[in-house]
Parts: sequence; structure tokens; C-alpha cells
Amino acid sequence: MDKERLTWKAVVRDALLELGGQGHLSEINKSIEGHPKTKTNPTWRDTIRRVVRQYKIFESVPPERSGVYKVVEEVSVRPEAQGFTEEPEIDHGIAQGMLATLGKVYGYETYVPPHDQTIRKFQCKPLGDFVTVSDCTDIFRGPNLAKIREIDTLWFDEDDYGLFPVYAFEVEETTRVKSGLDRLLKIPRRFPTRFFIIGPTAKEKDLFNQFISQTPFRAFRGKFLFRLYEELEALYNSALVHNGRRKQFGILERGG
Repeated sequence: MDKERLTWKAVVRDALLELGGQGHLSEINKSIEGHPKTKTNPTWRDTIRRVVRQYKIFESVPPERSGVYKVVEEVSVRPEAQGFTEEPEIDHGIAQGMLATLGKVYGYETYVPPHDQTIRKFQCKPLGDFVTVSDCTDIFRGPNLAKIREIDTLWFDEDDYGLFPVYAFEVEETTRVKSGLDRLLKIPRRFPTRFFIIGPTAKEKDLFNQFISQTPFRAFRGKFLFRLYEELEALYNSALVHNGRRKQFGILERGG
């Protein structure tokens, strides 16, 4: 793959592997210095510092703030066909699992809130096994960080300076639709993010249409979409079939 097209995640991973699997931040920087990606990012050292903190495949080596990081093996999961159960709490985790899986199928980096990564499950596995981003703090620093970190699922793309949110999803039921809209609107306007509310029935869709016509959401209604559980389920299951055929055919995911 063309070096300019590699992701920062892949560049840092390769540098650590060359260092034997772990290394100090200064060693990582020295290994990457001169890489084509550094030519288009004058603050590439700051980007690398963010990268080792954001992705699940990088872990800090004790003691705290040692500046040493290691590559860990990415959890390998094989998602299967899935439907909803009509049990709200279970279905919430199913929706997040479907969304995280879809994000990976489409080549994005994925995130769900830290609490959900350990507490909620999808196909008998913790949601954390289906996401690639463990921490989004450096992306959303500011007064709204706490609420943004609780958005149900985020998909990230990458530019020369690192990750940015492309899609954000809130799984909502009945009266909670408005709280989901509120959280999504906390994402800074500088990001070109599309907002989705995912709900089980037409009742949630009606509430969405009601709220989206009110302040403050009305001014941003072009960024919001509502989708039913059944629509998510259909997309998820068809994407798994397509992804399997893509791999059989020999087409690779984009990115590094």
C-alpha cells in the first residue's frame, strides 16, 4: 500500500513492531520521523501521542506515565446474522453491536461508551470486542466532552491530523428520543458528522419528527436522520453477506 495512504494507526503499529512490540514515545517518533505522512502534518508528534492513547491495539506500559506503549493483539470476532428480541435493554446492546460491526465492515474506526464496552453484550461477547477506539477525549476536548463520550456509537475517519467523527448514532426509545438528539448536537460544528436516531417503532419516529421541528434541532435538521430497528437489522445482515463475499473475492478493506 502507498505509504501516504496508510493510516496513523497502521504507521504507529508498524513502528512499534519494528521496535520489538513496544517502545518509548521518543523511540516511536524517531522511527516515524521522515515518513511521508509527516510531510503533510507539521504537528505529527502530537498526532502520534494521541494515536497511542486512542486505539485499543495500543496499551500503556506501567508505571503510569512511563511514556512506553506496546501493541496488543486485536480481538478477533466473527459476527453472525442477528435479529432484535423486543426486550429493550437487550435490544439496545444488539443495536450498538450491529452499528459497531457495520462501521468496521465499511472501513471506519468505531467507538461505544466505556461503560457499555464492558457491561453490554452482543452475541455473547462484550461490546468492547467490536470497537477499535477506546478513548475519544483528545478528539472532543471541551465542556461537552462528558456528554459526547456517552453517545451510543461513533464512526471515525482519518485525515492528515488524525481521527474525526463521520457518523454518530443514538439508540433511543419513547421519551428518551430528545436526550439522544441533545447528545448528538454536542458534537462540534467543525466536524462533518451525520447524526442518526435509531428506534424500534413508528412512535419513536413520530417523536423524532416532532422534536426535529423545534429549537435548537430545527436549524440542523439536515444533519439528522431517523432509522427503525428493522432497517438497521436488514442493513446489518445484508452487509455481513456482502463482506463475506468481498473477502472471498479478494477485495481488501481500505485503510491500513
